[in-house]
Amino acid sequence: MKQAANQKKIHIDNLYLMKKLDEDYLKEFDRFYDYALHCNKSDADINIIVNVALEQCLEGMKNQKKAALIIPRDLKEYTTKISRGNVYKEMKRKIRNQDYEKMQISSIWYVFSLCIVLFFFKNLLEQNFTVNYVVDVIVACIAGGIAMKNFLIRRRIVKRYQFGSFYMRMDIATIAACVFIKIVTPAQYANFDITYLLLVISFFTMKHKIKPQFEALIS
Repeated sequence: MKQAANQKKIHIDNLYLMKKLDEDYLKEFDRFYDYALHCNKSDADINIIVNVALEQCLEGMKNQKKAALIIPRDLKEYTTKISRGNVYKEMKRKIRNQDYEKMQISSIWYVFSLCIVLFFFKNLLEQNFTVNYVVDVIVACIAGGIAMKNFLIRRRIVKRYQFGSFYMRMDIATIAACVFIKIVTPAQYANFDITYLLLVISFFTMKHKIKPQFEALIS
């Protein structure tokens, strides 16, 4: 499975559940996983069918069925079977509900952590630190790491559903505006800093625009 994953990098949700599979089921699931990564489907469809297979493996193991009965030798036929019908539609709805929730949560963390980074950036410009330079740098680096992680989560979801470049362009424009305002705002007007307001506006703009897009996908 690792070799195949290196050849085609696709983010698959819920793979942590593989840890619950016994040796036989894990072997069969790995065989299907490698096959799915190379089938002629979109990344979103591959994510769905892999989750369907994983869910069926967990259910089959719970009911003490043989792994070969759940994932047959003919993987092409099995893939065709789970790529349509109610099972596929239900998993599609489940994954996209998960992605919508991830988008909301990651956006909140993104705004919160970015506020901390911008606050440090302003203090660095003025050489006026909250605790001291070392402590403030450590906190800012941690916040920066959290911001980057959640930015990548948002980017992956937007790319998966082909929502276009609007959200990434809005993020870049908002950050650029915030940095510019931090640089040009004099220290005596720090209480009138609107960068945090811009981040909040950006969040609610994203939330308002992306909700109907997800509803159209889930319906």
